[in-house]
Order: sequence, then structure tokens, then C-alpha cells
Amino acid sequence: MDRAVQQTDYDAFSCKISAIAKKYLPCQKQVEYCGMEDYAALHMAYGQGLKALSRRAYGKIQKAVNSGLPLMNYGTYLRTLAVDVEIMSFLKQVPKNSKVQIVNLGCGSDLRMIHFMSQYPQLTWVDLDYSESVSVKAKILKSNDCFLKTLGPPQNTDDAEYVSDRYLLRSCNLNIVENLLDILKEFTYPDVQTLVLTECVLCYVKLPQSQRLIHEMMSFYQTGTWVSYDPIGGEKKADKFGSIMQANLREARQLELPTLMVFNSPAKYSQRFEDNSKSTEIRTMWQYYVQEITDVEKNRLKSLQFLDEIEEVEIVLSHYVLLKAIW
Repeated sequence: MDRAVQQTDYDAFSCKISAIAKKYLPCQKQVEYCGMEDYAALHMAYGQGLKALSRRAYGKIQKAVNSGLPLMNYGTYLRTLAVDVEIMSFLKQVPKNSKVQIVNLGCGSDLRMIHFMSQYPQLTWVDLDYSESVSVKAKILKSNDCFLKTLGPPQNTDDAEYVSDRYLLRSCNLNIVENLLDILKEFTYPDVQTLVLTECVLCYVKLPQSQRLIHEMMSFYQTGTWVSYDPIGGEKKADKFGSIMQANLREARQLELPTLMVFNSPAKYSQRFEDNSKSTEIRTMWQYYVQEITDVEKNRLKSLQFLDEIEEVEIVLSHYVLLKAIW
């Protein structure tokens, strides 16, 4: 199961490369609001690093670029933009000279730290994931000056992780909360404003462990914001999205989504954070598309690839949520 979850990182990175190749990303808002002018170049550099380590993984990326469907590219575009905007909004409200830290649980091949660390010199960033994913990422980051320049020179000599003054990339099984807390106590501060990021992470963790993870993280940091992106199953009897998704993942990938049908609506998903937070905000990605994407941008998206049915996009996007919890 753990290895199957690790492999989803290559799916996510493949989708991001596909969205870049088709010009969905970076969009104008990312460039203007989040300072991501070099977005495509950084991801392509990472892709070349991955090619040197695993031609099989790189071949999967190439296949995704060639077969990237508009529905998948829409989803990747919205997920990426929405999370980027939430992180930037969080950082903008931190006083200029105050320390701030971001903890990315299940980071995979995510490269957001490059963009945000370059803009905020007081920002410390922690990336945590399974050892196999961390080892690949550490080797790629250490092999390219465009990453080293922002992350700082690594203090460790082995390729199993990356440790610098402002950046930590370390292996951690998120199911074992005690190990996670040990790492956070070593590298982060409980009294510093903190953002916790989970993108398609909590959905793979069993219910008791995931709820304990949320509780312990929110208890450890005195104040913070949690940004989480996940699928939801759908609570109406006629809604078969969740059951079909689970069946497909079991058959094709031996993957389980233990809480997909437990927190199967925005209201129920929000509840898992409410015991520890002062406030929660949650939207489906379809709501985000309708409310936050301008007509000009919607027309740009339509021009990139032919899309048969916007109704299909609505169905899929209505089963993914973006939550922000503040404590």
C-alpha cells in the first residue's frame, strides 16, 4: 500500500508537466501574484533530473504529456493555482521581519518551495514524504544550481535527504505521528506562524491515524493555517463517483482511500478540522472555478484544448475540495 501511494507522486508530477506543456500553467495570476516567472523552466529542469535517475518514470511523464486530456489539465490547473494562491495569501499577512514556516506533508516532487523561499528570506520550508520519494527528490535538487541557489548549500553529504539552514527534505511515514513530531521538534518552532499543506495526502491515511495527525499538528503549533486538497466521495445515493473511483484504484493500483466515503461532502470534510480550529473555509473546485476564474481566463482555457462537455468538468471538480483551517 505504501509503495502504491508513493507512485501517485509521479502521477501528480506528470499531470503538472502536461498542464505546463499545454500552457495551462503558469497562468497570469501565478506570475503576477505569486512571482512564478520561471515556473516552467524549473519543472522542466526537475524532469530532466528525473530522466537521469529513472527513464521509466520519465517515460510515464512523456506519455502523460502526449495524452493529457483537457479534463485532467483543468483539474491540475485549478488545484495548483488554488493552493498557490492560499500559500501566497498566508505569506502576505506575515509581518516582514517575522519568521514563518511551511510544512508540506507528503511533498512528493512539489517545487513550490523554490518560488516562495526566493521571495521570503525569513521563510523556512519542511518537505516530508516516504524515503524512496525523498531520496529521488534530494538527488535531483542537489544536482542543479537553479535549485541549490534558493535552497542553500546542503549540510549533509548523503543523498537520502536535503538539510540546509532554511530547507529540510526528510523521509517520514506520516502514519507514525511520533516520528513526525520528532522531526518537527528538531527543525521547526511551535511559536512561529506555520502553514501545513496536505495535497491528496489525508485521503490515503486511515481514519484514526489521519485524525490523530491533524490533532497533534494543530496542538504542536500555537498558531497556524492548514491548507488541504482532497477528493470527496459524494453523499447522495445516486452519486456513484466515490464508489467508482475506489473500485478503479483498487483494481488498477491496489490503492485504498480509507476516508473517501467518510468525509464525503464539503461539510463533513470540514468537520475533521473543526475540533482544533477557530475557523474553517471549504469550497469544491467547481465552486472555485465559478467564483475565482475570470471570464477572460475561462476563455483562455477553452482555447488551449477542445472540451466536449463542461458538465463533465463540473461533475469531477465537484468531488474535490480545498479547505483552509485556522487555529
